[in-house]
Order: sequence, then C-alpha cells, then structure tokens
Amino acid sequence: MPEAASRVVHVFAAEAGLETADELIPALQAAGQVVHEHELPPAPDVAQDDAVRLRAELALAAEAVRAAEADGGRLLLADVRGALVIPERMRLLLDERGLGWDEAWARTTRSTVSRFGCPAGEPSRPYWHVAFLEAEEPRLLEILFEINRRHLDEVETHWPGDGGRRRRLSLFREGEGRRLRLGQLAIVGSSQVFVAPPWEGPAGEILADFGALVGPALAASATPVFARRIVEHGNPPLAELLRLTLGSAWAEDPQSFARFETLAFESSFRGAFRKARRANRERLGAYLLATAGVELDPDSLVDVRLGLFAAQERPLLSALGLVREHLRLAAGGWTPPSPRTVVLARVGEGQGGDVRLFALLGAVADAINGDERVRKALRVAVLPRCDAAAVRLLVAGADLANEPGTAGSGATGARALRFAASGAVMLGTRDGTLRELQAAVGADNLFLFGLGPLETHAWREGRVYRPRDVYAIDPLVRLSLDALVGHRYAPSPGAFDWAKEALFDARDPWLVLADLGAYVHRQDEALAEFADPRTFTEKAILTLARTRRFWVERLS
Repeated sequence: MPEAASRVVHVFAAEAGLETADELIPALQAAGQVVHEHELPPAPDVAQDDAVRLRAELALAAEAVRAAEADGGRLLLADVRGALVIPERMRLLLDERGLGWDEAWARTTRSTVSRFGCPAGEPSRPYWHVAFLEAEEPRLLEILFEINRRHLDEVETHWPGDGGRRRRLSLFREGEGRRLRLGQLAIVGSSQVFVAPPWEGPAGEILADFGALVGPALAASATPVFARRIVEHGNPPLAELLRLTLGSAWAEDPQSFARFETLAFESSFRGAFRKARRANRERLGAYLLATAGVELDPDSLVDVRLGLFAAQERPLLSALGLVREHLRLAAGGWTPPSPRTVVLARVGEGQGGDVRLFALLGAVADAINGDERVRKALRVAVLPRCDAAAVRLLVAGADLANEPGTAGSGATGARALRFAASGAVMLGTRDGTLRELQAAVGADNLFLFGLGPLETHAWREGRVYRPRDVYAIDPLVRLSLDALVGHRYAPSPGAFDWAKEALFDARDPWLVLADLGAYVHRQDEALAEFADPRTFTEKAILTLARTRRFWVERLS
C-alpha cells in the first residue's frame, strides 16, 4: 500500500463508538492521519424498528468499505456494530474485484483495526439475527459462514476435541434467535484489536481464549481521552491551576500527575480547586440563563446528564428521578443538604424519537422551575441540542456527571472520561468506561448504582424482568411513574402515556424501573457529600489525578 494511502483512516462508529470516535479522531489527526468519519447515531426510541436500523447499518458499512477501497485507507472500528465491514469488504473483493479467498482475507484483515470499550456479553440491540441476514443479505451470510468455518478449524487445531470452546468462540450464537456475535467477528477479522479492561466474567474468559488463539493481535488498552485538549481549551480555570501547581509539564507529561494525588489531602489546594470549580459554574450559569432561561445557583451541585439520549442511556430514568425529587420537595418536611441544578443536554442532531422525549423532559423541567416551593432546592435546564462550545462549558461546569445507562449496554462511552479529566465526580452504573474508571480511581470515589452487567444479562436472557411487578411492589416507582404521566406534567390527558407503555414492556432490555430506587438513593448520597466540601473535593481531585492512564496525545 502506498505510504500516502496508509495515512488515511476511515472511522466507523454506530453506537457507543461515537464517543470513542470523538477522542480517536483528534488523536489520529495529531499524528498526521487523514480521517474520514462514517457514523450512525443510535436509535433514540425503544420502539425503533430493528429491521430499519439494521438496513441503515448495512448501508453505512458498504459506504465505509467502498470509500476505504477507493483510497487505500484503513478501517478503524470504534464499536462492535462496525464488524459488518469485514464480510462487506470480503464481498467487494471476492465478487467485484475477482480476488481469491486467501488474498481477499489477507487484504481485509491487514487493513482493519478495532478499538472497543469494556467487553459485554452481547452487543446492545438490535441484534444481527441469522434469519434477518438470510432474508436480506444471503451472500453476506454465506461469506460469514465461510469465515466462521475457517475460524473454527483453527480453534479445533488449537484445542482438539474441545466442543465447549468451539461453541464459545464461534461467530454465531446458537439456540433460540440464532445470531451473529459482532465482537468475535471483529477479533477474527482485524489485524489489531484493542479492548478496554477490565476483562471479567464470561466475556473475559472468551477474550482470554482469543488471546491464546491470535496472540498479540488482541490487546488490553484503556479507552483513550484527548485530555490536554479538554482541559486547555475547555477548562481555563483548571488549566491555570494545574500550571501553577505542576508547572507547564502537566500538559506534556501526564505522569506528573503522580504527585497531584497528594494535593487532594491539602486544605489549601482543595480551596483553590473549589474556587476553580465555582468559576466554571459561573461560566456555565451565564450560558444557561441566556439559552434556557434557567438561573444557576453557583453554590449548588451541578448535576449534568450529557449524551445522545438513546434508549440504552435511559433518559426516562432521569425523568423519573426528577419527578421523585420534585414530589418529595413539594410535600415539605425535608430540606436537602445542598441545592442542586440538573442539566439534561443532548449532543448531535435530533432524530424522530427525540421530539416526544424532549417534550416530556421539558414539561418536567417547567413544572419544577415554576414551583416556588422547590426552586431554591432544585432547578432543571433542558438543552435539546448542544454544539461543541456548549459541551465544553458543561464538561467544565459539572460537579457530578450523571451516566445512568444500563450496565453492559456500552451506553457509557468515552465522554465520561472528559468529565473525569475535568474533575467531575461520576455517578452511574457499572457500564463501559465507568468500569474502567472504577478500576482506575477506586469504587469509593464513584457513586455506582444498580444492577451489574452479569445481572442485567441474566435478567434479560432469563426473561425474569417483569416491570409491572416492580411497579406494583415498589411505591417509589409507582408514585413517580403515575405522576410523570399525570396532570402535573402532561400538557393534556394521555400525552405521556407512551412513556408508561414503553417502561411496562417486558421486552425492554434496559431495565429502567429495576434501577430507579438505587439511582435516587445514590443521588441523595452525592448531594449529602457535596455539602461536605472536603469529602466531595477529595473525590473530585483523585478522580482527575487518576485519569492519567487514559490520556493520549496522538495515535498512529
């Protein structure tokens, strides 16, 4: 491949990989790479038609393959959804270029690289069912079967007669609803695969087997974050504090943060850190007042929920949590330890399902902000669309970064690391990069809640989740959900009934109602700790210091 062509990279991102791509792209460009993006935002609605979504992903894979073939560039897969580029490229080389199988396979694997978050048992919906591929893309399925046959021959050579390993390492999951395992396809079809640690549970065992099979082509690698850009460009008060404390070396040498941890226990530095955070809250407050008409109390806990607001990110969990807080405050008899400002902000362009979701979120925010009984304790800003400048203000101004996506879904992507690198404390499930952060900063410095990845997988696969039973048994769930769809928030009778129907769907893979109690409990704990400046500030400084392992300057 010519040298010029080898410096072209086509980044494919369809779900959680969008956040990873946001960090990969500037790091690739910093190394002199020419980057082309092929992106498809996740479906915003639980009811999204799987077939429509899958056809869109197939079309994007074909587009990326043809573009890379035209300019000789590499394909970099930022999430497991992109693994379909592998059989798609094989189809192009076999059927249109007339290459033999071995040559086409060598060319495909040599030019494909994958970078994924923490392993999960299965990718999030929609699944690539064999029946769908057979009906829509029989030739693609034929190629996949041949890839799998050759792959399993290698498994048999490596572990003769081990049927258990053959089943675990196969590219297809057998049984009811036979489907393609995208992560395993990516490992088999890429020259290099980076999977973020920790490698735990059944998925970790599978990765260990693949490591024995493919050797150094599979490596554990932390999710990258371009932290210098985030702090220098988006957080001037923090950048100045780092310069005064560590010298200019902090920007070039993340290891200088090794001594930064000790400053978390010095009262003078904690005071300077809180001063920088207050300056960021004031900057964010000016923006919220101008754009959303919401006045931010600079002494309040700023709780930011930033994302795509796709179904697996569980925006309705945020709505229910706010309703519960509103009801409790309006009833009186309880004074929170500190005021709280909540910001719900979506990045990227809107999609069809966003309209009714943001109408619901906006109605909840308006009811809270218009209630004189609670305005001093709780304020809510809803931002349906945020540009890059707004994102920088939100990341810098957040005291608490709210990441309630379903554990094991991959909803918590690299964006969470931006908050950590700016000194925000994290609240969320054991999903995606929060699992990495847990290993890096310690569980005591995070506010983790809810079911874990193995539990959510077991609940889904065993079909034991019965949301109507949760509603019947748990008064917190019942009161919050009834109020959400009732006259207090809905502009007309039945306007928000769609939310209750979605949450009552036993096939809902995101288990929203199951985690509501734990979610609001941990938010209460975060608010109580924020009222104790020493405890909360120590957590924030340690989180910032220990993110150094994720920092990158460039990627070749």
